Amino acid sequence: MRSNVVGLVAAAALLASAGIAHAKSPVKLTDGQLDNITAGASPASATLAANIATTGALNYAGAVNTAVAANLAATASPSAVGTAVAADLGAAAAFNNLVAASTSAAIIAGTP
Repeated sequence: MRSNVVGLVAAAALLASAGIAHAKSPVKLTDGQLDNITAGASPASATLAANIATTGALNYAGAVNTAVAANLAATASPSAVGTAVAADLGAAAAFNNLVAASTSAAIIAGTP
C-alpha cells in the first residue's frame, strides 16, 4: 500500500512540474544594461575567505593544545591513554577541517 502511495505522489509531482521550465529565447542586452551587470569577488567575499581560514586555524590550534595536554596526562597516568587517543583523533579531524577551510578560502578569494 505504501509503495502505491509513493508512486502516486511521485507521478503527481512529475506531472505538476511539467509546465515549470518554459524558457524564452535569449534576450539581447544593450551596452548600458551590460555596464550595470556586476559579477565576481567583492570585499565581502574576501572577508568571508579570511574568516573561514582564521576559524580553521584557531580550531586546529585549540585541538593540538588539547591533544598535547591529554598526552602529558597519559604519560603521568596510564589510565588516561583513552583520553589522549581521543584528543589525538580530534586534532587529526581539526587538521582535516583546516585543510578544507583553507581550500574553501582560496577558492572564495580566487573567484573573480
